[in-house]
Amino acid sequence: MFHFIPSFTFLGFSIGGLYVYSWGLMASLGVSLALWLGYRKKIALEKESQSFKFPDNSFWNFAILLVLATFLGARVSYILETWNFYLKNPIEAFKLWEGGFSFFGGAALAIIFGFIWSKIKKQDFLMLGAIFTPAWLFGLFFGRIGCFLIHDHLGNPTNLPWGIFLEGAYRHEPALYEAVLVLILALGLHFWNKRRPLEKNIFPISLIFYSLIRFWLDFLRAGASVGGDDRFGNLTVAQWFCVLIFVLSLMIIKRKK
Repeated sequence: MFHFIPSFTFLGFSIGGLYVYSWGLMASLGVSLALWLGYRKKIALEKESQSFKFPDNSFWNFAILLVLATFLGARVSYILETWNFYLKNPIEAFKLWEGGFSFFGGAALAIIFGFIWSKIKKQDFLMLGAIFTPAWLFGLFFGRIGCFLIHDHLGNPTNLPWGIFLEGAYRHEPALYEAVLVLILALGLHFWNKRRPLEKNIFPISLIFYSLIRFWLDFLRAGASVGGDDRFGNLTVAQWFCVLIFVLSLMIIKRKK
């Protein structure tokens, strides 16, 4: 079988005496893009709705704390998921530049923080979510490209021509698949939102579609026996989170209607 994607791993590069990690670089680009798009969306919403006001200083305070909450939740969640390793190697928990973040842990703490902020500041929680949708998806796209470059999501063996040779076999590349599908979803929601700029349900809608994408893709991930993901009831931890997020997002939309 001919495979047209060459096998490679791009961990990073050096600039003078500084080593730049590829995952960290892509994650930084993703966060920067999400913040920029979120700010533009805030301005657009303020123009569309006279009742919605979000001063610039409050926005940036919220945005920076939101990013910190996301990375904290993602890191803590990943450490808990791989507790046995970090129990034996505690110093590794502080090596953030080497990756090791769980998306759903970060998403959970970000949503909790956003909900608390909305209550304290008397802001509409769904409007806060709408500000960063589809911005968070465009940011995630860059993050998944970073995951693809270092191959930290091992896929199942495949005979398809785009399989990448890893761990003794040609395999699916779940991170690349997710990057492509997330980009398509982000573009779709972006153009839909252009027609309905005040649609507050765009945030739970984005979570519904992302949970479907991730739930399906995790079936292509390798199991723990070859260095992949643990399974609980034949589903990964992420898939169980997908089910929870899917149900909660539907409930939010139904309640709002």
